[in-house]
Amino acid sequence: MISVVSGDIDNQIVKALVRNGRAPFAQIAQEVGLSAHAVAERVRRLEARGVIRGYTALVDQGELGRALGAFIDVRLAPTTDPDSFERLAWSLPATRAVAFVSGRFDYIVQLACRDASDLDHTVRELRRRGGVAATETRIVMRSTDPRTQTTG
Repeated sequence: MISVVSGDIDNQIVKALVRNGRAPFAQIAQEVGLSAHAVAERVRRLEARGVIRGYTALVDQGELGRALGAFIDVRLAPTTDPDSFERLAWSLPATRAVAFVSGRFDYIVQLACRDASDLDHTVRELRRRGGVAATETRIVMRSTDPRTQTTG
């Protein structure tokens, strides 16, 4: 069992890696007050426990020509198989995330589209092929999360 102090340090290490997954252990060590070797050992243990499951690149969608962000709330028709809907949603080029949620809708689908026409096409595909009863689309005006901001 990790002590409270050790848990706080582990949380600091995780936050540092979330900010920059390529940060050198020496840099993280300075932030948390440990040696680079101690940070490396803690990261190895966090990976072994499954706390850190991997590392990924954060992509500027605007630089890839997908500057229009949107969220689509989706309510499935009663007879729709959720697994089929999820497969369809993930097959669409604009899809960035699919979450099963509670509330009025069944899913929230996060999109990064080229333009309004691409967004329209994506929503129409979900409605036409996804067994969707209703949707509500929200366009991202500005993102405050530096991991999801675009240059568009």
